[in-house]
Amino acid sequence: MHAELAVLVRQVAMLAGWGINGFTDFTTHGAIFVNERRLAPDSGGPPPRLRLAEALVHEGAHTRCNAAALTTPFLTPDGSASGALVGTPLRADPRPLSGLFQQVVVLARCVMLYDLVLREGASSEPQTAARRDLLLSQGRQGVAAAQAHRPELTRAGQDVLDEAAEVLCRA
Repeated sequence: MHAELAVLVRQVAMLAGWGINGFTDFTTHGAIFVNERRLAPDSGGPPPRLRLAEALVHEGAHTRCNAAALTTPFLTPDGSASGALVGTPLRADPRPLSGLFQQVVVLARCVMLYDLVLREGASSEPQTAARRDLLLSQGRQGVAAAQAHRPELTRAGQDVLDEAAEVLCRA
């Protein structure tokens, strides 16, 4: 994951405030924005180093999806242009299908991160395993929701969805 991030991410901008945990924006491709709260202790979550690593993997996965979609679209023209909003596991408000698709990829990548951390013994805090389990549950919800829109995905989109589903199934 580090090698992938080293290729994709050129700048990490730290944000202050309470409104957003982090984001990527295609107009600033290669930059990811992370809230500085990720660096502060949180008694209910994993240690700050893992919260920051998760943010980097999460936003890096969005960056990877955005770059890949330029040459290999994941949504059919109908799926891209429909304007229909769908429920997603990470947001209370409905999102475009592209948002659901990217959430599934992001969640699979984050589960992979936590599985690696737990397998290697890099964190033994119970909050780390709990966070992994929450991300896994959300990822599986996302896969189920995305499968309902499978006809709106290109072959490449279906393949990526299947890969993410496999990661989440193995977890």
